[in-house]
Amino acid sequence: MDTSSPESKALQLLEGICVGVSDGDSMHMELPDGERVRVRLYGIDAPEKDQEFALPARRKLGRLIYNRQIRVEVVDIDQYGRYVGRVYAGARYVNRFMLKEGLAWHYKHYAADDELLAEAEARAKAAGRGIWASAAPRRPRHFRSEKRKENEA
Repeated sequence: MDTSSPESKALQLLEGICVGVSDGDSMHMELPDGERVRVRLYGIDAPEKDQEFALPARRKLGRLIYNRQIRVEVVDIDQYGRYVGRVYAGARYVNRFMLKEGLAWHYKHYAADDELLAEAEARAKAAGRGIWASAAPRRPRHFRSEKRKENEA
């Protein structure tokens, strides 16, 4: 088995340093052997670049993990070859924290049974925190779909 392929590390624990934050739900990390990999936070969907709260989500994630030692419990490899996992900075479950702060939606399509994530989103929503302060928060998947339709027209 080729140990350098993403598939060989699926359902394993990755540890390394966060070397970049793309947005509120994805980042780059460097493993101890120097390999750089892309990681998507499992079970959450943060605002897209042109959406309200995109910058606060990216900044918050960056403050939590950038240039820090992190662990990723890999649960899948997505269609883009990114590791999808539960990200931890020390004892903090980062995916849950982003939901709790109201800076992402619980991505129920992929994590329907994750009660920790569902509860964190429900609390942020009830408190009107982050995206939930908006009059009409729009899920990123709907935003992406609308953008695709605009580009096709």
